[in-house]
Amino acid sequence: MFKDKTVLRGEVIAEVHGPDGKLKQRLVTHNLVTDQGDDLAKSAIYTAAYTAWGMKLGTATTAAAKNGAGSFVAAGDYISGSAQALDDSTPKEGASANICQFRNQWAAGEATNNNINRVGITDNTTDAGEADATHTYSMAVFAASIDKGAADTLTVTWNVTYLGA
Repeated sequence: MFKDKTVLRGEVIAEVHGPDGKLKQRLVTHNLVTDQGDDLAKSAIYTAAYTAWGMKLGTATTAAAKNGAGSFVAAGDYISGSAQALDDSTPKEGASANICQFRNQWAAGEATNNNINRVGITDNTTDAGEADATHTYSMAVFAASIDKGAADTLTVTWNVTYLGA
């Protein structure tokens, strides 16, 4: 009998561009797939589960965790108006066949905040924080705050690599 353990590892890239299109800030971090995310990933293999998925931004600096406070964007740190559906073109194959890429862009006037510290992939786009991790696939916390001005555009590209072990 063969045993295979699939591992999910993600790289999250956040870029802020000013109104002139020039790159103002770029942060790269790694994500942590929550316990609920493990279950969501398993079910997504067999369904069109991503159709209602989105991303939410938060201000908390709590370390990403499999469960507990670090596994979701809570009501207290949710950035109003940041819940948005994934870009129409995602999820899609990333740089290689074992990478699934998620992407979202917040345009000028959307999710303006000078203290963006975390982002979560959720199975909904409800304009509110989550009560727990029930709806969160994955979390990422940045090493520095993202300062998104009213005229800036923020793009988050999330590459999840599926690794056999």
